[in-house]
Amino acid sequence: MKSYSLLQTAASCLLATTLLSCQADKSKSNGIERIAIESAFEHPMELKASDCFSRVRYIPLETSDSCLIGDNPQLKVTRDYIIVMTRQKQCLLFDKQSGKFLRSIGHTGDAPGACRELYGWLNEASGRLHFPAIHYQTSAVYDLDNRFIGLQKEIPAPPAGSISPLEYDYLDKQTTLVHAYASETTPDRIVLIRDTTVVVSFPTHGEPAGEHVPQLGISTGAFSIETEETGGHTAYIIVEDGKCSSVSLKEHGPFWHLDGQAFIKVHFNDTIYSVTAQGLQPVRLLDFGSYRWDMDDRYRLHKDNGLFPLCFMENKRILLFRFCQHLYHPKTRKAYNAIYDKETGITRIARYNKGITDDLTHFLPLQPSTSNADGEFAQLLQPHEIHSWFEEHPQADRLPAEVKRLQQLGEEDNPVVVLMQ
Repeated sequence: MKSYSLLQTAASCLLATTLLSCQADKSKSNGIERIAIESAFEHPMELKASDCFSRVRYIPLETSDSCLIGDNPQLKVTRDYIIVMTRQKQCLLFDKQSGKFLRSIGHTGDAPGACRELYGWLNEASGRLHFPAIHYQTSAVYDLDNRFIGLQKEIPAPPAGSISPLEYDYLDKQTTLVHAYASETTPDRIVLIRDTTVVVSFPTHGEPAGEHVPQLGISTGAFSIETEETGGHTAYIIVEDGKCSSVSLKEHGPFWHLDGQAFIKVHFNDTIYSVTAQGLQPVRLLDFGSYRWDMDDRYRLHKDNGLFPLCFMENKRILLFRFCQHLYHPKTRKAYNAIYDKETGITRIARYNKGITDDLTHFLPLQPSTSNADGEFAQLLQPHEIHSWFEEHPQADRLPAEVKRLQQLGEEDNPVVVLMQ
């Protein structure tokens, strides 16, 4: 018993030391919190739902011929609704409490208000969806009652020769945020727009203007679409060793929201900013230590041992972010989840494929793919994943009733929304 106690004490001390080594410097320099990453990365730990959320809900989405969800679904969650967009040109609206199908939004074809596709971006403040319209550089705008609001010209126009996308989001009901990647003549920047008027534009302190930005005519061999070890994202990567680079994600732009605030983190700038109409206000600094990837090395293939952040989600308790190492090398690339506790300053990191252990419902590991301005995280769970888990855990007996009911789902049923609150 004595030797066991000594071992237990030693293990407790080691755990405490590891936690302390992963703790951020909560003292603020110029109002900026420092998030320590190096030690947490070198000492991976299990991530637990109870450290992030107070409740996990499972909402089966209604299945019928009018709302059968197709391939490559993208999920968005508002205060009242669940929105699912698919490759099959669907945008489906469900009730967030019951999972009942309510209506489709938008349409393709030739009629007024027609869209090229129904993957769009949501202004959560105004409750409006913006889809690519038939005419390029134009959006078709719909509200969540499927009323066509009108066409909106997408501004600013991409710089001549640019092959990087414009990324849209919102500041408030009336104000659109546009993230424009750097070009040969303009730096990486944010543009604020009301209606069709540019209110203000300011640099993000990310990619500078110059010759290291990919342009039209670049070799097709420099372009790749990556989905392995990219944190659940489709990553569009352009890189010519020693010359130029660009990375964008299909499912996530650089913005996220919490309690009426918009935040941004751009590539190769380790500062997280709050976005305001007056400019960017620094709020947190990601301290990668020896794993920092310097701006000057962004287009050098042998420098991708540095950590590359992919996306961010936030609630009142935590900041969850994903990153990968060896971005340019698919065979060695690895993705990670990181959770920064805003109260304690502790950062915990684990491999992405391990997910977040659900110690609240004792079900499948969590892997949130989206968040909203209320700090709710969400993901889609397919029926085959649920059935496989129950087959592998026939003795599971601590499951809440709403989880046990998921065993009744058919293989062809719509997915389940996992809501983390």
